Amino acid sequence: FCSSVLNGAVLRKVLSDPNSKFVGVYTATTSMVASGASLLFGILQSTHNRFHCGKGLVITIGVLAYLSIGLQFLAFPDGSNLNRISLLLIYILLGVGRATYEGSLRAVSVDFFPNEKEGAFGNIILFSGSSATLGYILSATGALQCEKVSKYCMEYIDGSIH
Repeated sequence: FCSSVLNGAVLRKVLSDPNSKFVGVYTATTSMVASGASLLFGILQSTHNRFHCGKGLVITIGVLAYLSIGLQFLAFPDGSNLNRISLLLIYILLGVGRATYEGSLRAVSVDFFPNEKEGAFGNIILFSGSSATLGYILSATGALQCEKVSKYCMEYIDGSIH
């Protein structure tokens, strides 16, 4: 949901890019950071390594990455403080969070259900799918639409206000 808002509205507005020429570059940045961070997090969690930090620290790093994205938009919801560099930082933080979600969080879920790995992954899919579905339903039904542009309501390229 965060990526769709960033790619669909924020990027176009901040970069004055109605044709979305930069969406691919920023999205690729998230994937590149996620792959590099996954390798780094795997090394940090390895018990065969001299420096072993465990899954807790890695998950904390991912949570802080997602939290900082949310706090940034809570403090500056209209995106007036964003530029190319700050947008790049947001996409980097998305990559760090994604690496945590795709690796460490799944490993911790399996640790909670050692005899039912299918149940562990089923829970992950259930909760992530439910939250994404709820976000899109609220957006598509107009429940998140505002009457006028304000501090927490942004006008999209298509003229709708959310």
